[in-house]
Amino acid sequence: MTFYFRLSAILALLTLFACSDSTPSQPACRQSTQLSTETAQPQNNTVNSNAAACLVKIQNKVLLIRHRLTGKLDFPGGGVDKDESLSCAAHRETWEETGFNVFVRKHLLTTRRGLSVFACDLDAGVGAFPDNFSPPAWAKIEVTAVEKIDPFVIEHNAMRFPDDLVSLRDGFIAFTPQ
Repeated sequence: MTFYFRLSAILALLTLFACSDSTPSQPACRQSTQLSTETAQPQNNTVNSNAAACLVKIQNKVLLIRHRLTGKLDFPGGGVDKDESLSCAAHRETWEETGFNVFVRKHLLTTRRGLSVFACDLDAGVGAFPDNFSPPAWAKIEVTAVEKIDPFVIEHNAMRFPDDLVSLRDGFIAFTPQ
């Protein structure tokens, strides 16, 4: 009888822990030394912004997400958490939406709507990926696809925020190889 009680308790615990969230822990913020010293504290951010994103350049294309609610393209990015630097917010949001642990190199620009866009490097062999692929399972609540696309073939109405297309192209041109 004791054996069955112990077995039942073990099975109950296994069932309880098997239902845990499948999202892995987010990686530590990876950013250049220059950004680390400039934005060590959020109050030191020189850009007036409450949202940040990464511009990831892959040869002649950029990495964008397709937003679930609108079906339109957008930068991988989002809001800044309390006590978080803009560059670390860009890193975190890019990881949450694409699954890629990017290296945030430098601030490129701020869009008209106040989104701080950073040059982010990715060394995960993404060049070999197809131009359109699925986001990680945990991102599917916000993102339907991750896409590599030439920023000069995108139409304004394809962007979630049409005014961001000019910023996307400006950032693409300003993004210099490491």
